[in-house]
Amino acid sequence: MLNAKEIEKENLIVLDNAMGKFAQVGYDLSIKSVSSLDGDGRVMKSGTQVNTLTSIQAKQYLYDGKKQYGWELTPGTYDVMCNEGCDIAANRTAMVRQRSSLLRNGAIIASSIFDPGFKTNNIGTVMIVTKDIFIEQDARIAQMYFHENNEGELYDGQFQNDKQRK
Repeated sequence: MLNAKEIEKENLIVLDNAMGKFAQVGYDLSIKSVSSLDGDGRVMKSGTQVNTLTSIQAKQYLYDGKKQYGWELTPGTYDVMCNEGCDIAANRTAMVRQRSSLLRNGAIIASSIFDPGFKTNNIGTVMIVTKDIFIEQDARIAQMYFHENNEGELYDGQFQNDKQRK
């Protein structure tokens, strides 16, 4: 597993709009947007049709006398987009896991593998919420971590550069 200095040196995280920070063995990702999954997805031999995404706008809430922008989410499955992107080298593979603060509040990040050659300006993944939760906009919710692998074929599938969202 790569440490923060190696991740930074290799420019594996795209930091253009970063709100997170380097951690010991990864990078803490911050939440940019939330969408609900509206249930018409398909996984077929010929490709994937992603569920319809309905954007949930961040709203202003009052907490301890302070105005905060974020999302009050009820149990369900959500598509989350992070402020940070990635540009994964040919000899690297990445995963995303929820931070313990999210997990202790009943939310789980379910990430697939981010393959060598995958790049995007905004990392996206799925969050499963089991209890009502408030998440402030730009809060750190997950950590992306990297492993070394032997070089092979590079990813160039339907999710490259978020083609499925455009």
